[in-house]
Amino acid sequence: MTKIILTNDGSHSLFSEEADEHYHSKLGAISESLHVFIKNGINRTTKKEIKILEIGFGSGLNALLTQIKCEKENRMCHYYTLEKFPVKRELISKLNYCQKLEINETIFNKIHDVEWNIEQIISPNFTLTKLEEDVLNFRTKVKFDIIYFDAFSPEKQPKVWEEAILKNMYSFLLKDGFLITYCAKGIIKRRLKKIGFEIESLAGPMGKREITQAKKK
Repeated sequence: MTKIILTNDGSHSLFSEEADEHYHSKLGAISESLHVFIKNGINRTTKKEIKILEIGFGSGLNALLTQIKCEKENRMCHYYTLEKFPVKRELISKLNYCQKLEINETIFNKIHDVEWNIEQIISPNFTLTKLEEDVLNFRTKVKFDIIYFDAFSPEKQPKVWEEAILKNMYSFLLKDGFLITYCAKGIIKRRLKKIGFEIESLAGPMGKREITQAKKK
């Protein structure tokens, strides 16, 4: 069962009883996503047209914030996202992201209502391909500028953080592309470095000392 919780910045998150884990930091869902995936994700490339792969679509918050960013800066983004267990639409409709961001709900609704497994135009600067697929089995010939690695933690989803999966992430990236994740555990950073990533520890959001950027050399 998945339920809505209120985080400290006033924005909603979700809690998965099955995984026994929150989808975002309890200190702030929107503030965490903005810090990890916008400030230290899309903001760290100057490309006007980019491809992003997200591991863990979840509530759709990262996709929404990225779409807002691209429209504001007139950048073209082709956004791909994986989710093995999509959240029920009735729960999504109760999330307060649009209210907190003071935006119309149209784009957020479209992000959740479009078909799965086919590229969809969400807005002039944003296309979305939602893939109802397990990252353990995912393969693609598409090459990405950025990977938002936003799966549940290594303690809760250890298979997703195994070396074989992280090797796949490396192969999916363009040269000088990078993976960004909230996870800063030493064992994960060592795996990434072993694969060939160049690791940079970045300041974390409120309540978290570090996050990790892994760049393809």
